[in-house]
Amino acid sequence: MNQRILITGAGGYIGTTLVPLLLESGNNVIAVDTFWFGRDLLPTHPLLHCVTQDSRTLPESLMVGVDTVIDLAALSNDPCGEAFSDATWAINHVARVRTARLAKKAGVSRYLLASSCSVYGYHNEILDENSPTAPLTVYAKACVETERETRQLSDDAFAVTCLRFATLFGRSPRMRLDLVVNSMCYGAWKHGEITVNGGGTQIRPLLHVSDAARALVAVMQGNLETIRDEVFNVGSSSQNMSINDIAKMICAFYRVTKGSEIVVHHSGPQDMRSYSVNFDKISTALRWKPIAEWQDSLEEINEFLNVYAEGNTLRYYTLDWYMQKNCVDLALGSIKNTTPIASI
Repeated sequence: MNQRILITGAGGYIGTTLVPLLLESGNNVIAVDTFWFGRDLLPTHPLLHCVTQDSRTLPESLMVGVDTVIDLAALSNDPCGEAFSDATWAINHVARVRTARLAKKAGVSRYLLASSCSVYGYHNEILDENSPTAPLTVYAKACVETERETRQLSDDAFAVTCLRFATLFGRSPRMRLDLVVNSMCYGAWKHGEITVNGGGTQIRPLLHVSDAARALVAVMQGNLETIRDEVFNVGSSSQNMSINDIAKMICAFYRVTKGSEIVVHHSGPQDMRSYSVNFDKISTALRWKPIAEWQDSLEEINEFLNVYAEGNTLRYYTLDWYMQKNCVDLALGSIKNTTPIASI
């Protein structure tokens, strides 16, 4: 079913992968972002309308005639959340709740919230959607509160769905090298070494960015009774990995690719964020499963590095990009056209 879809944070890591997918299926897309990382990351298309706009001042008029809102606008990782805590609450929580309320008021039928498995914090057991959340960072705490407040808006006419994504990896038009798999690949490719932060025994579930986009489409197309006021973990149980094991497999790949040994360094205190996650619910409810295995995606990341990473890589590091651009307004949480909607 073709829809009219509004996506906040459309210029980000997931957004620039999701938008072409929706356009290919004949959907009309309103892509909202400040495009801090560049408008050129999205295609030119007759069904695509790009709006340069801060999510904190999103006008209700953009919601008119929209079937689904996919809310991706957020400061996108823990380092950004800690560096810009006030802005994280303003953008990741207050603005997204406001967006959901505007959508409901305008008669939008579906609101999809991009959340994170990081809400689980630290647990030894395998976690499902009914497991208690224990957020340890500003980013994760904002996700928990936004889930809670947006789900309260669900009713027969307005279906809210929260997707808790596993740790993302893989190639995207808005490429990021500050994600664990992508970052380790860059270290091995550039320097012949990998830095493991936080001990390495911590567990992360992994998810390719294209599978994250596919999951959003699956929810968007799902039966309303199946998705209304629901939370879905999005990932693969087979890809719950320790950071040390990820590093070992990337070392093995680059040992062959580069023809030389890759050194692993450990740095910093133990990372208390560790969680293994069960993903059966989304598979059962929506018949969705990820396609990409993370080990098979190392080649595509390596191909990106060979073409794009010889020069200045600043654009691929979210926090460094903000710092370099002197985003004082972002840190203060003020609203100006020059302030980016940081996109997941």
